[in-house]
Amino acid sequence: MKRRLSRTAVPVACVLAMIGAPVLTSGSVATADKRVPKPEAVLGWAPCADFKLATYEQIADYYRKLDKASDRMKLVEIGKTSEGRPQLMAIVSSEKNLKDENLERYRETSVRLSQGDKLSEKDARDLAKNGKAVAWVDFGIHSTEVAGHQTAPQFAYDLVTSETPEAQAIRDNVVTLLVPNVNPDGGTKVAEWYRKNLGGPYQDAGYPELYQKYAGHDNNRDWYMFNLQETQNVGRQLFHEWIPQVMHNVHQTAVFPARISIPPYEDPLNPNIHPQVVRGVNLVGDAMGQRLEREDKGGALARQSYDIWWNGGARTAPYYHNQIGILTETAHASATPRYYDPASFPKTFADGTSTSEPSVFYPSPWKGGEWHLSQSCEYIKTASWAMLRVASDDREALLSGVAKMARDGAKNGAKTTYVIPADQADFPTATKLVDKLRWNNVRVERATDSFVVGERTYPAGSYLVREAQPYRAAVLDLLNAQKYPDRRLYPGGPLEPPYDITGYTLSFQMGVTVDKLDEKVRARTVDVDWPTVPAGVVAGAPKHAYALDPRVNDSATAVNALLAAGDKVSRSDGEVKTRTGKLPAGTFLVTPGAGTDTRVTELATRLGLSIAAVDAKPKKATKIAAPRVGLYDGYNNYDEGWTRLILEQFGFGYEKLTNATVRAGDLRAKFDTIVLPDATYNSMRNGRAAGSLPAEYTGGMTDAGVANLKAFVEAGGTVVTLNRAAQLPIEAFDVPVRDVTQGVEETQYNIPGSVLNLNVDGSDPVGSGFGSNTAAFVADGPAFEVEEGAKGVSVAATWPESNLLKSGFLLGEDVIGGKAAVVTAKVGDGQVVMIGFKPQHRAQSHGTYRLLFNAMYLGGQS
Repeated sequence: MKRRLSRTAVPVACVLAMIGAPVLTSGSVATADKRVPKPEAVLGWAPCADFKLATYEQIADYYRKLDKASDRMKLVEIGKTSEGRPQLMAIVSSEKNLKDENLERYRETSVRLSQGDKLSEKDARDLAKNGKAVAWVDFGIHSTEVAGHQTAPQFAYDLVTSETPEAQAIRDNVVTLLVPNVNPDGGTKVAEWYRKNLGGPYQDAGYPELYQKYAGHDNNRDWYMFNLQETQNVGRQLFHEWIPQVMHNVHQTAVFPARISIPPYEDPLNPNIHPQVVRGVNLVGDAMGQRLEREDKGGALARQSYDIWWNGGARTAPYYHNQIGILTETAHASATPRYYDPASFPKTFADGTSTSEPSVFYPSPWKGGEWHLSQSCEYIKTASWAMLRVASDDREALLSGVAKMARDGAKNGAKTTYVIPADQADFPTATKLVDKLRWNNVRVERATDSFVVGERTYPAGSYLVREAQPYRAAVLDLLNAQKYPDRRLYPGGPLEPPYDITGYTLSFQMGVTVDKLDEKVRARTVDVDWPTVPAGVVAGAPKHAYALDPRVNDSATAVNALLAAGDKVSRSDGEVKTRTGKLPAGTFLVTPGAGTDTRVTELATRLGLSIAAVDAKPKKATKIAAPRVGLYDGYNNYDEGWTRLILEQFGFGYEKLTNATVRAGDLRAKFDTIVLPDATYNSMRNGRAAGSLPAEYTGGMTDAGVANLKAFVEAGGTVVTLNRAAQLPIEAFDVPVRDVTQGVEETQYNIPGSVLNLNVDGSDPVGSGFGSNTAAFVADGPAFEVEEGAKGVSVAATWPESNLLKSGFLLGEDVIGGKAAVVTAKVGDGQVVMIGFKPQHRAQSHGTYRLLFNAMYLGGQS
């Protein structure tokens, strides 16, 4: 887990957009040096031409040539992508600013001011006076939104070569960081797919698989977790190395029929965000709108769809670091031109605002007509120049403003400290939480000695997070419950849909105990750069077995490694007595064999596990083998991708299970456990419509595949369903269970992504390793009721009858309160485990991973 920040090894979040005044357009660029190549000279066509998409490799090649030809650009590699491509970031400024000694000074100034909670106002003003604003534009985070990464070459060329007074001022006053593609792997995949199908029936069908190896389109949901390599690459630059004052995250799904969605955004506003940030977002949004109008680019829409609540997106996470984060969404995510008939436009937007009549936040409605990719690219360039113009004009104010926000964080958080105790059962996962906090550049300390607060003694090794720090907003948001307001489109009507999830408290999701203390705790501490795993301990050579704690997630990692090495493992049916104390039911017992001692010691050290010796054989234990896991992939399912990431992280072997494999049958001969990620019954059974894509991507598992799954279970297999996938066994396997949320109106049941309290039965095999309660992330999942008198059904977890909500928003406590959340039902010789939520949500909810792990291990029991 130990890692260092490298200024040249960081990935980029791709969406290129820059700022400026209403003077420059791509047609008025004056070239400073004729040796600087134009994009078309390298690509072979003008960027954003109809029916043309450049791959990431072609765009990167252009950036390299531009860097070589101009001393107004420095190109750096910020890391490797998930598939091993080099991820690039361009630094653009004046020749003088880019001299090594000057550039490093401006970078350090940006960082010092952003973290300037101990700077006096005078020192901050002096630094700001002599510093340069740092602005960020990234392209291509969503690879199917092609205009961004196709704009990247032309935007870089314009910024480097333009000799307008505005462009010169921007280069003099601003250091601009350009990421040509935040997801290079997907940029190439989408471009190659479009080229391959150009002129054929699937030309505009869209890329059918996940274009980011694990997350697909969900790669913009990782910005406080940093699970993905690309997020880490970009996050180093955004939150550690440069910490820009303003950033533009370019997207391409405008609220139809608008041509671009811009700030100001909708309410609600997350109260943890500093008001300066919100004012800055509005300022830049107004500048974008004004410039678009001056350039006759109508159809700009504000205050629709996008709010300022949720953390975790590329433009929202910066808010919690005192950065002005801008999301724009242009229209028409395709290289294929299209005519839009105004007669087919919706009459109003979601809030009732007319799509055809001028209004305050849509003063120049788009009237329809033909639209080309080049027009989307021009809107992106205009919006980006507008942001850069603000950065140039407000350089000193932006720089001194971040220092004020840092001082405010230190002042307002002075009386609060969060302690992460070292004596909690799953301290390795607690250490992973600290790792996430450090990725967010939250300051963390580690106690070198035990310390006392009130009547509680905290052991050495405990972590302290003081609220008094520059990014106090991030501390508040990640370690405290969210309280999302009850917003209705009209009184008694449905919940006004939030932009994303409403509750995501990281400590709750990860199942980590964090004590919030309303005082400035005194303790001997050292600052944490990156946390290391706890000291691993193996408590002696056992007479019977080594015991691995089922409460610790990484016990599964160790067990998987031991099973792969041929060691014998079983799980206790009851409590186990060890030399160091008692462990609960579900304890992993490893029988010593040839080389086992060495393997156990290495795993304890690498994973930070405390492994105990067991001298007496427990009354009852069940042998387990490494289950042969089939992970169902119906194509382009984000939940499948996140699940795959977790299985790899924890050492579970698996094989992708396609629709064709399910339809072919004979599943029991190949698999012990089949996992169905979140998906509806109809989507799994029917798949995509015939003719919409090549045949291998259409058709679903069909009724024959559903019957094969049932036969697999009846023959002794285990099927594990996540969230809505429970619909399949409920409807097709005749299990004596019903979903109580089925058919309930949204006005009675609505959980738009929240964290709920959950009661767990630790004596149930699926609940092994849990105490009596935990927290679970839920997004409108099912809740189960078992038929009275049903046999062969056990309940591992239940929703409390009251006080369900822990973070976010909940409507429908009376619907699911007291109902089962995790159910195991016998079907023939096998079983179905239905988990009524996503226990592995976006690789964030570590606190419920064990429910999935325990369920999968059932398939390997004998």
